[in-house]
Amino acid sequence: MARKKAKSAEKEMKQKITMFDKLGEQCAMCEKPFDKKSREQVTTWNVVVREKEKVVRLYCPQCWGDAIKIMEEIQDDLRIQSERRQSGSKPSQPK
Repeated sequence: MARKKAKSAEKEMKQKITMFDKLGEQCAMCEKPFDKKSREQVTTWNVVVREKEKVVRLYCPQCWGDAIKIMEEIQDDLRIQSERRQSGSKPSQPK
């Protein structure tokens, strides 16, 4: 059982190393260059891995922050719409 567990862990590690090779050299949004040798960039940039699609995307802190802000705005809008529906009020029509 321990061998099976170790073999599974080894297989998972190989998959992650393969995905690391797909790491880009620039931000997926603004195309700002990424320096893999820069400690600051390695610790501040964000990596999104989609294992099923075998895609690795790299985002600079500015683009990551912008994306988070947009997602929060969308969530707020959805929450407001949901509250309006629950209270029975209709959204105002643009004039």
